[in-house]
Amino acid sequence: MKHVIIVGAGASGLAAASRLVENGLSTTNITILEAQNHIGGRVHTVTNDGNPLEIGAQWVHGQKGNVVFEIAESAHELNTDIQTLESSGFAENVVFGFEDYKLNKEQVQQFMQTVDSLEEISKSELSGWNKSLGEYFEEKFNELILSKCSHSEFDRSTALAFLDWYHIMENVIDGADNWKETCGSGHLHYKECSGDPLVTWKRGYSTLFKILMKNLSKSHSDQQLPLSDRIFLNKAVTSIDWDSEATSEKQIQVTCEDGSLYPADFVLVTASLGFLKSNMHSLFIPALPPYKKRAIQGLGFGTVDKIFIKFEKPWWTTDWGGISLLRQRSQEADSHWSDHLLGFYTVRLHPNMLIAWITGKAARQVESLPENEILKVCSDLLRKYIGADFPFTEPVGLILSKWFSNPFTVGSYSYRSMESKEMNVWAADLALPVYDSNGFPRLFFAGEATHDHFYSTTHGAIETGWREADRIAKYCIGFHNAKLLVYQAQKCKRDICFWITSSN
Repeated sequence: MKHVIIVGAGASGLAAASRLVENGLSTTNITILEAQNHIGGRVHTVTNDGNPLEIGAQWVHGQKGNVVFEIAESAHELNTDIQTLESSGFAENVVFGFEDYKLNKEQVQQFMQTVDSLEEISKSELSGWNKSLGEYFEEKFNELILSKCSHSEFDRSTALAFLDWYHIMENVIDGADNWKETCGSGHLHYKECSGDPLVTWKRGYSTLFKILMKNLSKSHSDQQLPLSDRIFLNKAVTSIDWDSEATSEKQIQVTCEDGSLYPADFVLVTASLGFLKSNMHSLFIPALPPYKKRAIQGLGFGTVDKIFIKFEKPWWTTDWGGISLLRQRSQEADSHWSDHLLGFYTVRLHPNMLIAWITGKAARQVESLPENEILKVCSDLLRKYIGADFPFTEPVGLILSKWFSNPFTVGSYSYRSMESKEMNVWAADLALPVYDSNGFPRLFFAGEATHDHFYSTTHGAIETGWREADRIAKYCIGFHNAKLLVYQAQKCKRDICFWITSSN
């Protein structure tokens, strides 16, 4: 039986491992190497005041056709009977405002209707659009609102402020630094699952892994897969020698930072695209083929962070969902990182906490700052925007996600960039296996960035793990048969030589 090493114990890696076992591979023939001290990857639930808090993936995006929803619903682990728009900026009780005044409900409603119209129109127009998503939205926004400001609820400066807010929101959704880096036509590659796009977990997103590893029932089945025994934490992989004449029987040699070596017949790489971008030149021996390096280079991968701000007790009322920050456009070329905060919103199960979203260069800058500096800037900004609406009190702490600073993620999730279009590289290129010099498949790739249309999602990550597990299972049989044929040919050659020698 062939041995498979899975690099990464995130959603795709654990999904692949469980699928390999379902396909007949013994757990003893699977090794999962995880660089961090916990499983989950970019799905990371922590406990705060006794309740789950999502540092990474937060929502189950959609219901129909979403494998995460199907898995979690069968285990009764989802909140499907409550409104889950909190933290998103789209809840009806979220206020939109400038530092000195708030917009009325009619203004907000008109803007949201315009955004909905714009997004609906884009579904039919972006396929023929050769420029960026940002250029498309700005052009269409001008047609729908800016050119009609005198006949709408908006003046031009307010409309531009709304457009800037929408730009930040779109970057949060896509993961790009700037929507002018996002490919307009490539944006249509993403497919939404129908149904509520913001479903939440009862006990946190990390519950998913207990289900995947069969520690919880998936569908009233008592089958146990002891995959936890096959996961090795704190095993940062530093090199994968996948095609060397020096290795015995041409097995792959995987080396970890601590010096430990792991042999394998196949390696499934589920590391983030950000990690691959930073490490592909040193990680693979020999170097990856050009098509694979091009895919890693060309696909987009950005940073989206969360800033959770804690207060001793809430100073806001229960019917307040937060505030989206609108700003008058400045002529200054260099803006402060706080100008890229989307807003401050309430957090489910955490009544004394607000969340702020930040992306791109600003997010990467925040990750390098002292916590007290971040807290002071956020506090000052909140105080200005809240004004006299509530008796504001100073925050007492914060929790910051640091997805870019994490050397094993180096960012948050993938998107289709303008570089992807220019280089003509897409998810399918990243998903292709890599073959050794004898024509055997050795390296496989899974993860959200390898999904054609569910990229940037957990359900996309799981589907790619299943996809590669099915592919590896077939190759295991084919590889075994091919090796058997080689052995039989070599044996036949030895027998013939022995017969000739004996005859002489």
